[in-house]
Formats: sequence, C-alpha cells, structure tokens
Amino acid sequence: MRVGTIGSGVIVDRMIDAMNQTKDVEVVAVYSRTKEKAEAYAQKHQIEKSYHDLEEMLQDTTIDTIYVASPNSLHFEQSKRALQAGKHVICEKPFTPTLHEAQELFDLADQNNRYIFEAITTIHLPNYQIVKEHLKDTGKVQLVQCNFSQFSSRYDKYKNHQVTNVFDPAFNGGALMDINVYCLHFVTGLFGKPDSIEYNANQGFNGIDTSGIAILRYPDKLAICVGAKDSSSPNQVFIQGDQGTIRVYGSSCGVCKHVQFLPLKGDMIGKEDQETTMELGIDQLPHMIYECQVFENIIQNNDKKEYQRLCEQTKLVVSLIEEAHLQLQG
Repeated sequence: MRVGTIGSGVIVDRMIDAMNQTKDVEVVAVYSRTKEKAEAYAQKHQIEKSYHDLEEMLQDTTIDTIYVASPNSLHFEQSKRALQAGKHVICEKPFTPTLHEAQELFDLADQNNRYIFEAITTIHLPNYQIVKEHLKDTGKVQLVQCNFSQFSSRYDKYKNHQVTNVFDPAFNGGALMDINVYCLHFVTGLFGKPDSIEYNANQGFNGIDTSGIAILRYPDKLAICVGAKDSSSPNQVFIQGDQGTIRVYGSSCGVCKHVQFLPLKGDMIGKEDQETTMELGIDQLPHMIYECQVFENIIQNNDKKEYQRLCEQTKLVVSLIEEAHLQLQG
C-alpha cells in the first residue's frame, strides 16, 4: 500500500509509525489544510509529498490508499471522496455516526472494487485473540465490565465554555464516539449483537456526553461499557464467569497490554492461598501495527470473507452508537 494521510496529531503520528513498520506499506503523502502545516508535517515524518489541496492528493495516481484521521464529522465526506477517486480507505474510529452512512460507504467501496476499513485497534490485537481463546475457561459468563476512562486535556477549557472538537456535537464529539467505541468493539467482538443497549451519560452545557455508561443486555449476561473524558480511572476489563474471571489491564481495551485468568474465589472453591493467577497475554508490538497488517493482507490477498467480517463488526458498533445517541436526544 502507498498511503496518503489526512489529519495530524498523536494518533496520526502513531499510525504513520505503524504503517512504516508494516511490510509493503509506505506513507508517501500527507494532507493538511495549509501549505505550511502540510510541509512541516511531511518533514517531521520524512514523507516525500505534502498537499494542502485534498482533491489534488486524491488525484495522485501513485497513492492507492487514503488514511482518514480528520475530525469525526469529516470521516464520512472525506472517505466518500477518496472512494470515488478510486482509493482504498482506512477511516479512523468512530467510522460514521449513522448506519445509513456506514452502509453507503461500504456500498460505494464495493461499486468501485475497493476496500474501506475502520481503524479500530482492539479486535486485531494478539492479546484480544488470547481473550477469545480463553473465554471457555471462565465457564458461563455472567458479567462484563469494560472501562476506558481518560481525562481530556481539553476538559478544563470545556468547563469554561470553550468548546473544542472533542466536546462539540457538531463535530460528532463526546465520550461515546471518542473513547467508549473501543469498549463496544471489545464486547461485541466477543459476544456479538446484544438484545438491547441502554446509554446513560453525564451531559455538559451543550448536550455533549462527557462520560457515560452503556449497558448491553444479552439473553444470558450483562455487559457494562464505561467511557469518560471528564475523569479518569485505571482502564480495565473484567469478564466474570462462574468458573473464573479474565482480566485485561495495564492499558485501555484498545491496547490490551496484559491479560490474566483469575480463578474463582468463594467459600465453595477452597482456600484462597491455593488459588493462583495465570498470566495469559504476550508482549505485543506497538498496537497499531496489527490492524495495518490485517488491512494489507486483505488487500493483497483479496480476502473478501475476512473483509466482510470486519464490515459487519463495524456496522454493528455504528448501529449501537446511533441508538445510544437517539436515547440521549430523548
């Protein structure tokens, strides 16, 4: 893949590094709204081309893939333009705010014989696959707790009524779109579509959800997805079954740094000092590398089956986000 990027910032920095460490993937161009920013960003990452006209970059025939990491509200429009220009697309999370828009992008990709992917790290991580493999060890899963809480450096400005993109409804901001989306992917990637979602949020002066709790109800279990940008806590996942618990910790569910199995504790099991904690996880590479490898593999091998699986996963999460936002709007 020869990639042109849209956007800048920490996430894009990490993705560029991940792409450049992935075999047969090279970032060859960057776009920013001003010539000065585009040139400075290209120089920072030693990238050969810079653009401040998006259409000019989209018409560059040496680029076959566009990475969209602009503000959330621009994801749909810019991904659509890239597909119409004949490019593959890697679109940062959140993919789109509505299922209708997501389906339009997938349909457009099919019509142009191209691929479009959601850049969500969680479901591609080796330690996430280890969680899947060891789910059976927990017995019958009863409860899932998934917490991704990270205090935003922009929250103090927001409290003073200075609204930046991440806290602006017009830019599809908020805790659900920006951070709890990882939790939704984590849970649904394991257990599929829930029977229902209930979203309760702390809402700021402009209606944005600064933090919130999504309750996913399954026929035989409950999953709680917590996302916060107005406060912080250790980011952990607990998958609790009647034979034990899987714990993911040490980072967010978008990284899955450590995975443990915790044997069941209780009066009927035996003495607590006989219980042992099993380390299940491995030392992973930088977490964004794995999604890049998956996208490259699908394109190179024309793996329609795996691509369709990813499409369905993205559409499921988008549908849950859309329903949650409808609940907030009353």
